[in-house]
Order: sequence, then C-alpha cells, then structure tokens
Amino acid sequence: MIISGGALALAGVMLLVNLHLQVNSFPATLETPQPPITHQLHEHMVEVDWNDISGADRYQLQLWYPSGWIDLPDNDMGIDVDYDGSRAVVRKQSPGALINTFRVKALGCGRASDWSDYGRKADAGSATQDRDSLASTAPLLAESPHEAIWSGILTTGTSGEVAGGYGYSRAASVGMLSPGAFMLDRHEYQIVHASQATDAFVLELQHTNGSAPQFTLAVHDANGSNPRELSTCNSVRIKTENGDRYLWLDSEVSWAAGAHSAMSISLANGHKHAVAGRVLRPVRPLTATFERVPKQHSGSEFSLLVRFSHPIAAAADSLRTGSLHVSAGTVTSVQQLAGQRDLWQVNITPDSNRSVRVGLRSAPACEMPGAICTHHQIRLANEPEAVVYGPPITARFIDGPEAHQGESQFPVRIQLSEPLLSTSQSLSRHLLSTSGARLTEVRRVDGRSDLWELVVAPESAVPVEIKLNLDLDCGSSALSCLDDLIRIAEPRELTIPPAVIHLTFDDGPNPAYTPQILDILAWHGARATFFVTGESATLYPDLIARIISEGHTLANHTWDHVALDTLSTEEFEDTVLRTQRVLGEHATACIRPPYYRADSETYARADEMGFRVIMGNVRPMDWTRPGAQVIADRIIGGAAHQAVVVLHDGGGDRSQTVEGLRMALAHLRSQNFSFEPVCS
Repeated sequence: MIISGGALALAGVMLLVNLHLQVNSFPATLETPQPPITHQLHEHMVEVDWNDISGADRYQLQLWYPSGWIDLPDNDMGIDVDYDGSRAVVRKQSPGALINTFRVKALGCGRASDWSDYGRKADAGSATQDRDSLASTAPLLAESPHEAIWSGILTTGTSGEVAGGYGYSRAASVGMLSPGAFMLDRHEYQIVHASQATDAFVLELQHTNGSAPQFTLAVHDANGSNPRELSTCNSVRIKTENGDRYLWLDSEVSWAAGAHSAMSISLANGHKHAVAGRVLRPVRPLTATFERVPKQHSGSEFSLLVRFSHPIAAAADSLRTGSLHVSAGTVTSVQQLAGQRDLWQVNITPDSNRSVRVGLRSAPACEMPGAICTHHQIRLANEPEAVVYGPPITARFIDGPEAHQGESQFPVRIQLSEPLLSTSQSLSRHLLSTSGARLTEVRRVDGRSDLWELVVAPESAVPVEIKLNLDLDCGSSALSCLDDLIRIAEPRELTIPPAVIHLTFDDGPNPAYTPQILDILAWHGARATFFVTGESATLYPDLIARIISEGHTLANHTWDHVALDTLSTEEFEDTVLRTQRVLGEHATACIRPPYYRADSETYARADEMGFRVIMGNVRPMDWTRPGAQVIADRIIGGAAHQAVVVLHDGGGDRSQTVEGLRMALAHLRSQNFSFEPVCS
C-alpha cells in the first residue's frame, strides 16, 4: 500500500490536533489549596495535610522561618520531608524545634497554583480549626486601583534600639518578617529594619541601586486592619552605607510586641492589603549564658552564675539535679540571686585537680522533668558550656640527646607534675610545635599520662627546636582548647643541635690542593680550621685570604713544620709567634704540634703563651696515601658529635685526600651532620 505525501502530512496535522486537545483538556489553572493543618508528632516531627487539588500531581511545602519562607526539603537547615499525596511528614535533624507554620501550593503539568494561606496547628492547647473554618476566617486581599509590589507578614518584637518602640530589625534579631525582600526596576530591595517609636516610624532598605525610589508604605495596626499610608514624598530620607533609611514623623502606628501584623509597598497611593495571620511565639528565644566563670580552681568549691534571657519557671532543685551537668565535679547548691528568676548562682565542688566542665541541658518538652522553660512555655533554645581549669601543671623535657647525629629519628620525653588528661592527637596538634624536624609520633610511656615520649625526625643539619606552645588558639571559647592542655603553667623549649664534626687541615696552604678542598667544603656548606705553616702563609697570601673570606678559621702549625718537643723555650716562642704575626688579626689561639709530637713541656709552654693545643680523635692517616676510599671510610667510621678529623692539604701529594674528602662529605651530609671550625 502506498501513502501519498499529502495524506501523511494530513495525518500528522490530525495527530497534533488530537494532542493539542488532550493538553487543553486539563484545567487552565490549579485551584489554590486551603490552609494546611499540622499535627505535632514529636518536637522534631510534624504531620502536615491539606485538601487534594484536581489536576495536581504533586505539591510543594514551604516553612516560615525568621529569615523568610524556605522550600522543603532544605539540606542547609537539616529539614527533611516525605510527601504522600496531600499529606507530608516533616522532620528536623538539626537542633531546635520546628516552627509549625506552613503553606502549600499545587503543581501539575507545568502549572502551579498560588500559595495557600498560613496553616494552623491542630494539637491540643492550640487554636484548633478545620479547613473550612480556616478558609472562612482568613482575611481576603482587598481590591484597589493599584496593586502592591510587595506584601509582608510581620511579627513585631520589642526593639532595644528605640525606647518604647516595637518592630522588626534583622541585624538585632527583633521581630520576624516574611518575605523580607522585593524587586523594583530589576533591583532587589531588602528590608532590614522597620520600627514604630513614640515619635516616628522608621523603614530601612538595603539595596545596590543608587537612585531613591518613590513608593507608598501601608502599615497595618496590631489587629491587621486600619492601615496607615506612608508616602516617601512625606518622609525624611537618610542615605546609609548600604541603602536608605526613611523616617515618618508622628505616624502613630499602633503595634504590640508579639502581634502579627502586615505591611505592603505600592508604587502609587493605593495599596493592596497583606494577609493577616495568627500570633506566633515570641521572637526572642529563651537562652542562657554562664557568667563570672573562674579561669582556674584550686581544688576547693567555686561558684559561677547562670543568666537567662527571660525569667524561668524552674526550681533550684530541678536545675541542680536535672539540668546542670558537671564532669569532674559536683553541683552542691543552686540559688536565685536577689529573687531574680533570670539570674542564678551555682556552687560546684571539684572531684580532683581535673578541669571541671559545666553544661546546661533542657528536657525536650516543658512538661518533662529537667526542662527549663518560661512561664509562657518557651523552652531553653541553647545549651551553654563552660570550663574551669584545675591547678597548673609543670612540664620538663628529659632524656633528649645531646645532638642529633645521623639518626633518621630519635625520642625525647616530657615529664609532667601530674597525669595529663589528653589524647596524643590533642597533644601533638594543639600543644607541641617543632622547627627543623617533623613530629612523627606522640605516645605514653608504659601507659602513664604523666610521662610522654615524642619521636622526632630531623629534616636537615640545623638545630631541632621542640616547644610546648601555651599560646593555644581557643577562639571565643576555652572549650576548643581541649582537655587539660591549658593547665600547663609555662612554656618549655628544647633545642637539640645537629652533631658537629670538626674538619682540620695541616701543612698548607698549597696552591694545588687547598683550592680543591675549599671548593668541596663550599659545595657542602662545611666550615673547617686550617693549621697553616708560617712559610706557606707567606708564599700564598691569596689562599689565606680565600680561606678567611669563605668562613673558615686559621690556626698555628709553626713556621717551618719543626717538632716542638725538640726546641728550646726561645725557639718554641719564635716559631709560634712568628707564624702568629703573619696570620695577623685572623689568627686563632690554637696550635697543633707538627708530626703530632707533644710532651708535657709542649703543653705547658703553649698554655703559658695562651695557646690551646688541638690534636684529633679521627686520624685517617691520609699522608700515607692509603687510597681515597680508605680515607673516606676512616672519616665516616669516626663520625660522631664533636669529632676532630685530622687531614692534610699540604706537605706532598694530597690528591687522595681531596677525593676521599669528597666521598666522605657526600655521605655524612645526608645524615644531617654539621661541619664547624674547632678554633674560632
């Protein structure tokens, strides 16, 4: 069968027509749901239900919060929701009770209804109404020739900024306003302050628009009626850092703390009334803070104060036994101060020298034991804590090495005057700091909390510094300092130098070998002492100058390398002092006897002249030319803290000495040894 192109096109048109008819068969708009009803299942869980809407395949709930309406679920606020037709269960995972103020809209096939009016709580003790009564009593929006560009529901609070005033202030957490923003000429305006004082009404807007908009503000009385119209044309406008502040003098708006009212903004004198709602709970929650908290206790009883933001209905015994929680101590008594139910004194006796942690907890509901509530059944909203530290702890470093000499890591111990209530992680993260090394492990010795062992890994041939850092970053609360770390009385510091090897060179300087040795020393950052003869120093002053300029030191090896134990007193003094005069201001008071020959008289003569005889404890015997590898092995084998190595840069063929030194330093530098002059 063959179908012509025209027939195929006609069939397609008919299909589109049929589809169009199917789409248009749904209602053009969705009916607005009636105000939802909430049923309290738990402090953190409510059931919300509403009437089913024809054509809706799903619904969207919003929860009213001090910052405005929020869509549910909301991960940032920790609020989950399970939808089931025209019913939902809302759970709050984060601390604090749910606010039972919801609204709902219907969604379906790309369309959405208007938001419903506010719902009501159906629990006993609340204004229980069914959907019909709610719908019949909800005020309707009045018609006017000019529509409002914004309408807000306001719960007024007592403003501490204006004496005798009521209103809303986002910065001072006074009152509630929802929504708190509107758009005008593609710019967003945020209402940050609205208050009624005895002589003026104040409205403050935050915005980025440089121009001053003209509008009419309609402000309703406490009962949601009798709006006062305030035009910006009759206001005093004050430019602020982030926007504008408008003042209307003698506006006489009647507001009351806690009353639910309304405001609206329109671009002309006409306005559209905002919906009035029910009275919500007082804006300022019940909170508590600890005051006059001692920094430390001496082991005997101490006291502190608990101040509540409002008078509470709890009794002293209830606070003592059910609400105050103390670790390492006992609450001995609780009493009001001067009959004030918002200020209480708490006396605590420590169990030991431990730090005492004090916390205030409240039961989930006011009717439960241990609950802290006002006479209006407002439950404590926060759970403050405080720490009173015990008597000081002293600390000292013990068993640390004299120097770190080639080990990849080494232990150091800290002895405390009493056991420290801490973890090794807290100790290493908050208290200990190192430079020149890494702290690889912190552990107790034999399970003791008063003796700790640190394992330190040096990073280079520099001193390792370990500090008990008492300048702990506690932030706004000492709680972040953790455990008993802050009790350590004074800072302690331990410095462990790198193991030092003293390289010495005899019989020079020599133009063939001394420059090569200086190059090797410079490459490894090593400094040495050169025991030079006076004759060679006279012949090669440029080499003497280079030795000095590169940080090495000069010492005396006699004028012509003569054995000192064969000389008379006059000859001894002549060969030594003659060399010393050639070296001049750079000469040190050190001498090494040629051929390593020195008797008791040699030491006595040197001492009388103010010289120190320097021999050595590592002698690679390089002058015998045993081979570069043998020389290197002998240097490495004798490497230790304060070792003095005797080598030669003159007096013969020293090529093996040069190569052996190169090999030895390459190995020893990797083990974090330091090389310094023996004479300075």
